[in-house]
Amino acid sequence: MAPKESVAMSVSTPSAGYSRAQIILHWVIAALILFQLLVHESMEMAWDARMEGGPAEGANPLPHIIVGSAILILAAIRLIIRLRHGAPPHPAGQPAIFGVLAHIVHGLIYVLLFALPISGLVAWFGGIENAADVHGGPLRLALIALVLIHIAAALVQQFVLRSGILLRMMKPES
Repeated sequence: MAPKESVAMSVSTPSAGYSRAQIILHWVIAALILFQLLVHESMEMAWDARMEGGPAEGANPLPHIIVGSAILILAAIRLIIRLRHGAPPHPAGQPAIFGVLAHIVHGLIYVLLFALPISGLVAWFGGIENAADVHGGPLRLALIALVLIHIAAALVQQFVLRSGILLRMMKPES
């Protein structure tokens, strides 16, 4: 059995790059988030119909519920892998504030990857309108904003600062 110190060291030691699993999970979750954003209006129609006690004409909530649940599970797996495997250090030579901002944005995205599916499940299966309002309103808008910031920052890092950061999320570490 490994001493506790070595386990703690592996959690806090940054890796040279992302693992294949981390990269796959990143892109699968990104695609699932895009899907959720595209079917959001249909889910709103299904929610409104449910709250009015009638059938949801032309709106099937099941894909949104299944994909949201998948995001929750995959985000949990991704977080566990990140805690065990670590993440590569920020690009050398960048201002320290960039690293701080990256940590904040990534942390908030993780929070939302849990908060959105949980609030959606609570709303749908509990029939709780406040959870639905938070889910489809501020949490959804916060995720959209943070994803756009994340994408913009990655593009600036890659094409303006030429840090090669995008390659880390496309090619697993050796």
